[in-house]
Amino acid sequence: MKSLPRRLFLKNAGIAIGLPMLDSMLPLRYLGAAPVTPPRRMVCIGVPFGFDPAAFVPVTTGRDYTLPSHLAHLAAHRNDFTVISGLSHPNTGGGGHKAEAVMLTGAPYPDYSHNLKNTISVDQAFAIRFRGETRYESLTLTTQGPSLSVTANGVSIPAMDRPSAVFKKLFLTATPAEMEADLRRIDEGRSMLDFVRDRAKSLNSQVSSADRQRIDEYFESVRDVERQLKMTREWVNQPKPKAIGGEPRDIADAQQQKAKFQLMVDMIYLALITDSTRSISLMTFGMHHDLSHHGKEPKKLAQCRQVEVELIQAFGGLLDKLKAAKEGGTSLLDSTMMLMTSNLRDGNTHWTYNLPTILAGGGFRHGQHLAFNKPYLEQVNQELNPTPAAKSNPEKKIPLMGQDQQPLCNLYTSMLKKGGVEIERFSTATGPLEGLV
Repeated sequence: MKSLPRRLFLKNAGIAIGLPMLDSMLPLRYLGAAPVTPPRRMVCIGVPFGFDPAAFVPVTTGRDYTLPSHLAHLAAHRNDFTVISGLSHPNTGGGGHKAEAVMLTGAPYPDYSHNLKNTISVDQAFAIRFRGETRYESLTLTTQGPSLSVTANGVSIPAMDRPSAVFKKLFLTATPAEMEADLRRIDEGRSMLDFVRDRAKSLNSQVSSADRQRIDEYFESVRDVERQLKMTREWVNQPKPKAIGGEPRDIADAQQQKAKFQLMVDMIYLALITDSTRSISLMTFGMHHDLSHHGKEPKKLAQCRQVEVELIQAFGGLLDKLKAAKEGGTSLLDSTMMLMTSNLRDGNTHWTYNLPTILAGGGFRHGQHLAFNKPYLEQVNQELNPTPAAKSNPEKKIPLMGQDQQPLCNLYTSMLKKGGVEIERFSTATGPLEGLV
């Protein structure tokens, strides 16, 4: 029995109606007498200016917590996500936007005046696990600003910022001439790597043992690129899925953040439902910098909160779609870990600790607020109901790390383990995140 196309249309008299995801559209390995677990997926969404804590962080913990105003927009998915407070990347300075570079890596960046030696991002560590199983190892997206994704060599991966380009990448088939050109470029790339590798090997007898170790590390990087090139070549002649809907129209106006983000969210859904990739990162909302530095001025604070609400609503819309899409008797949300976090607590303070974090889907048992910094909750309560003492010292700092917090990379470790990656600790983690079931 052959599986149906991933996207099937009923056509008649010029009308095309798209069918929902059906079990018969799944690859044959998901069908049969014995149920097979669908593949794991990961989506990491970065918010560069955080969220207003008083509107985002629950003031109570556990499963009976009260949804704060921002998270009330996700009420329909209360049991599909976990909100986590008291997470930080250790050794990332006292605060600042440059921490965006390590949002998904956790690499030490204690002094922003020095060059950063970055490490692999969690989405890429996950993507390597499924190399060759999908057309694209990962998708790196942005609506504005830098990429979140970093290679194993610490190199930032350029991000796509045009939804139309993502759509074409997913669905538009190249012409025979373009396919031949792609194959030629791939083969030329492999030939160049062979040449460089041979030249590098000849140095082994001329360098120190420390340098030989560096050369060995370089060889491994070369081999990694060669593996990627080989797998890319194998996908060139494979047909792409049928296009779902029409090509989106890019939005040139940078001020239309909500619409730009929604288009990218739509592209994420299309990439997941067609199984074009299993690892996606998205940097979003880079234009409300001034609003995020509101100084608690009521009008600017209200405008900043509205921007944050729009982002959360779009995130909730993606959860709606993933939960409605069925795959092998379960939902696509059940197999997709949806992370939304930041490099800052909020733009107004620039603090790089107590990072706002939501994890949805992915097969975890959700519906709770995990808190790792109780004094932080006291501060949030003070911001909601300020006492005279709090008003006189509004920027009193809370302990950065230690027993009252956990590294954000502990969460990344748990996500990677859930995704089938054999790892004990990721980056600055001390182990898996406590309390995440």
